[in-house]
Amino acid sequence: MKRSTLLAASFLATVSWAQQHTEMTYVASTAQAKIDVIGKKGIVTVEVSNPNEQAMKDAPVCIKLPDLKKYKSVTVRVEGTEIPSQLDDLNGDGTYDELSLVVDLDAKATKTLELTFGKKPLPADRYESRVFTDMRLRVVKKGRTIDLRKENYQIDTISEVEDIHYSDVYPHGLCFENELMGYRVYFNSGHGTDLYGKRMPQLELDRSMWYTPEIRDSAALYNYGEDYIIVGQTASLGTLRGWDDSKDDPNYLNTPSAAKVADPCMVKIEPFNWRQAHIVAKGPVRTIVDMNVEGWQYKGQKLNLKARYILYAGNREHQIINQLCRVTDQGVTTDGLDKLEFVTGVMKVGSLNHDSVDVAIQKYICDSKGFAASYGKDWPDGNHKLFPYMSKAALAISVPQANVTRTIDRREQILYGVKPNADGSIIYRAVCAAPDLETFAPYEDGRWNWERWFEWSQQWNLGKTAIVRVVKGE
Repeated sequence: MKRSTLLAASFLATVSWAQQHTEMTYVASTAQAKIDVIGKKGIVTVEVSNPNEQAMKDAPVCIKLPDLKKYKSVTVRVEGTEIPSQLDDLNGDGTYDELSLVVDLDAKATKTLELTFGKKPLPADRYESRVFTDMRLRVVKKGRTIDLRKENYQIDTISEVEDIHYSDVYPHGLCFENELMGYRVYFNSGHGTDLYGKRMPQLELDRSMWYTPEIRDSAALYNYGEDYIIVGQTASLGTLRGWDDSKDDPNYLNTPSAAKVADPCMVKIEPFNWRQAHIVAKGPVRTIVDMNVEGWQYKGQKLNLKARYILYAGNREHQIINQLCRVTDQGVTTDGLDKLEFVTGVMKVGSLNHDSVDVAIQKYICDSKGFAASYGKDWPDGNHKLFPYMSKAALAISVPQANVTRTIDRREQILYGVKPNADGSIIYRAVCAAPDLETFAPYEDGRWNWERWFEWSQQWNLGKTAIVRVVKGE
């Protein structure tokens, strides 16, 4: 049977299964609004509504702010009860740009929020953080202790002009997590996204430092999760890369995936003039990290790229905002970007499996409109002494159809060709799950399996974002 027939059969079977099983809690993308003016009393009332038939747990809300030099803090109340919120200075100019929060909404429900802006700063730790962000400079390069935190200095920013500091950053890039999931973005020309699964909802990267097997008995003592996927040379989950059809090689297509030969058409973010990993926001409600590149030479053009990753408390979904511009002798511009094609997507989990395709449970679906999902099983690391068992992984991505140029079905990944918007942005969403680890899947009768993942991720893709509107200001 042809692959396309198998793919269609898998999708139809999933739809049939989904018609019988609809129990789940849905979380959509960020509701956004803008406050133009804050009155003399410093009080603004907003309403947040859920347009979905399902309840929304921890629905993210982001409100863009006017010049807040006058105000130093904000308190948010829902029906008189204070809830955690966060003010962020996104561009480092000393002025807050956005207010973010998460709120629970029943199906088709609306809640009224009162925002009170204050002229005095409030303690940064007044709310318990539900997210964590980390990057460290490696100090001890040989040998290990039980407490990896003593071996590395925490940093917010690192830059380089050559691809040489990957091994100096622990653990090889930026990490960020909420209670449900952990992510890291590699500090190299691949920009690959790696995944960390949880056994129970909790923050743990500050102590587990990603490499749980290196900390003796940590899983048993603290119920920590672990790295559960091998990225290889793929787009993993939502990595933006370049693409060059002219470099396709029949020998690659005929080589078993386990050989780990990189797809010759995929173009890494190199050569470049300068690269930076930067932590923008650390919580308590959301974390924001940037991977910045200047002078990326791609298809005869010199490009600047800011890849921003945003993760809210209580959400599986993380958002990826890629901002591109062309560098010319006259300066930077977004003109001409519409002539360039990039790619993103999900790896076919299990395609890198060394032992048996039958063991890999490799399944994936794609609607050719911007949604793709993958489910499979593979070794999470080549070191089988530290990782003596294979793990299941579930991935999904949602790209706006307006950005999609084509679907590219490759040996190890299902990709979308994508083009930037008029402003140079390519914005999309990604989710994942760790089926073998999690005990908190959104079902009362068990854990994730491939049918449930495809059902949930399809509903996630089609769900509507909450709506926030400014009612009045005083």
